[in-house]
Amino acid sequence: MQAIKIPNGIRYLKGVIDMEQKYAVPALDRAHAVLTLLTEEPNKWKLSDLSKRLGISKSTLYSLLLTMERLQWISRDRNETYSLGSALGDFGSAYFRQYDLIEEFRRTAEPVMRKLQESIQLGRLDGSDVLYLAKIEAPSPVQMVSGPGARFPAHATGLGKSLMLDMDAEQVRRILPEDPLPKITVHTLGTREAFLQELDNVRKAGYSQDIQEVVMGFCCVAAPIRRKGEVVAAVSCSMPIHHWEGKKSDAIEEICTLARRLSTNL
Repeated sequence: MQAIKIPNGIRYLKGVIDMEQKYAVPALDRAHAVLTLLTEEPNKWKLSDLSKRLGISKSTLYSLLLTMERLQWISRDRNETYSLGSALGDFGSAYFRQYDLIEEFRRTAEPVMRKLQESIQLGRLDGSDVLYLAKIEAPSPVQMVSGPGARFPAHATGLGKSLMLDMDAEQVRRILPEDPLPKITVHTLGTREAFLQELDNVRKAGYSQDIQEVVMGFCCVAAPIRRKGEVVAAVSCSMPIHHWEGKKSDAIEEICTLARRLSTNL
């Protein structure tokens, strides 16, 4: 029998699918199926109906629904039928608020950029990375690549330090399990202990700095944006190192003020 050659692309795709299946969490798949059904037809489905429709045993589904109800993902009425819970409303509001935040950032960061003549960024934490959401770019030929969609390791950036400043050692360990930490430049903090000490400094100061830690030749100052006391995003100003000493004080003041304004307006 002649062997059939499998193209590399198909082999790679099969590997991705196998990996996804290997690490899939069946309970989350079931919860997703329940939520999808309740989105389409709320206050219709009882436990027995859901069990038949989704092909999930009553005992398994009972435990799942109890947990989802406790988390307020779903709610149950007096007729024992289910609908979406208040937590999903909170999640949905938070999802759309991030776009409100981007619009508010664009409006309020523009005057800061004009005053400093340096680029202003907005980012949030995504795993162990900073995900850049928006940027008001300065009219300068020298720019750091940090536009929307760009990612940098959180431990190496001013934004990352501000986003993580409230975290304790255990939370930091979960987000940064690798120790020593990956070095992006020769100035990047190299250990988790050094990063934790840096977070102490950031908490005391109320803002964070990155001195050539993620890109050689660039420095930045960042500050956290809070909603109901929780850090939800952060803003930063980045500039070439030869501008740093002359603009550092103004940049710190302007970025901290911008962060407070965005926190108030959320």
